[in-house]
Amino acid sequence: MSIIDKIFNYSEDYRYKTWKIFGIKFSVVKKYNSKKINIYEEIKKHDIISFDIFDTLLIRPYIKPTDLFLHIEKLYKIKGFHKNRIMAEKLARGKYIDYEDITLNQIYEEIDDKYKLFKEIEIELEERILTIHKENKEIYDYALSLGKKIIIVSDMYLPKEVIEKILIKNNYTNYYKLYLSSDLMLTKASANLYKYIINDLRVKPSTIMHLGDNYHSDFENSRLYGIDAFFIEKIINIFLKNNIRAEKLLHENENNIGVSIMLGLSALSCFNKNDKNKENNYRRNFRFIYGGPAVFSYMNWLKKQIIKENIKEVLFVARDGYSLKKVFDIIKPEYIKTHYIYAPRIIYYLIALDFKYYNLGDSVKSVLEYYKDKDEYLQKHTPKITSATQGYKFILDNIEIYKNLAKQEYQNYKEYIEKFNIDKDNIGIVDTGSLFKTSQKIISLFLGKENIIGYYWILFKNKYYKSNQYKAKSFEKKEKSKILDWNLIEFLITSPEPPIKNIVDSKPVYSIPSKYEEKRMEMYEYI
Repeated sequence: MSIIDKIFNYSEDYRYKTWKIFGIKFSVVKKYNSKKINIYEEIKKHDIISFDIFDTLLIRPYIKPTDLFLHIEKLYKIKGFHKNRIMAEKLARGKYIDYEDITLNQIYEEIDDKYKLFKEIEIELEERILTIHKENKEIYDYALSLGKKIIIVSDMYLPKEVIEKILIKNNYTNYYKLYLSSDLMLTKASANLYKYIINDLRVKPSTIMHLGDNYHSDFENSRLYGIDAFFIEKIINIFLKNNIRAEKLLHENENNIGVSIMLGLSALSCFNKNDKNKENNYRRNFRFIYGGPAVFSYMNWLKKQIIKENIKEVLFVARDGYSLKKVFDIIKPEYIKTHYIYAPRIIYYLIALDFKYYNLGDSVKSVLEYYKDKDEYLQKHTPKITSATQGYKFILDNIEIYKNLAKQEYQNYKEYIEKFNIDKDNIGIVDTGSLFKTSQKIISLFLGKENIIGYYWILFKNKYYKSNQYKAKSFEKKEKSKILDWNLIEFLITSPEPPIKNIVDSKPVYSIPSKYEEKRMEMYEYI
């Protein structure tokens, strides 16, 4: 060692910058940056790994922890519970000011009598909604695999046996000890819990590394007692920092439990994962953040309408109805039956030969091409049309031939419909956007239009076509939909199958998919 090194020496680690001048040591705490720290390497250096619980090992699907009380208020229609539960906790902390923490029982001692029975409901909901923090579970398991002694430390009012039950449910096992503030009446917030832990374990503080999401309680206070610490930012905070729209939505909808859960779940979808495939992550996140809330809103509206109208069976029209049915089946009452049914537009024109309102070019051409090979005369004389009017005239000139062929198609589709064994009373038909209610018209030919109500995301208007013959309701009340591009919605919800040409032997006959359709079907798995 040189003379200069003896006089002046500098070193640093992720915590401190240290100078030694003439044998005197000076240290300053470095600005903390968790991104520059390899947590796995740091775990190797410590004998005891300490974990916080809430927002570290376990996470809630809410913006704020107190939104759980708002959720209870909404679920049980118990007005005022949210505010009263928060106030009861404040009163309890004031009453037991000589103690560092309080218990759930002490909180409910201060709450209005009509809310007391919700103590068990609060515990039950906590048990139901808490889920693992996937990245931190990986860290937890890694520490276990190295044979590290794991302790769990939390400032929490829930009873110890409840916390232990929740940890086991989420596969947090084989830890050495659980230190709970409501059990010991010492907190991380005061730092006294860390002092207790060091004495209880009879170890040097430097042998412990603590991980948690609260910068003051988990990071700064543990370091006061010489414990190494790793700060883990809350998933919801990361999400809001990276999503300006979400932050704006939150500020515009304070104390809205629906928005809280939607953003909470979106945050978990985006950041609570171990999947390293960024492209697949982007696809899943896109569908979860944008498609999920939109589809759920539509299906939740549908559920209310179906119950109100006493609908017993609901038919979801392919292909847009594929994902809609999946969501509806989760939230619907058990007594409601659902079916995924093929009712492509072409079938209506093949059976009804009705070209009055629709785009004559597409429908007439499809009918001419389909029937051309099913009749000897048509095979020889069907023209290559240059206009819709020309094709329509040919059909009218040979209407008896087409009517006979249409009867066969009618019988074919009738056999398909009958296999569902649908009760003809009180039927709902569900689709996305519609101008002419074509799918509803098809099914009405067989089940009768009187007992059928069509439910649509949006019903578009056409100045040339008005139909009050078919009962229908629209989720979006205004034609200028909040969804500006229906191609996007169809991309998110359409089934992973090609376009349907017809139904033969009660099975769909598919068209050759375009490159777009091939890509969409490939991506469905990830979105």
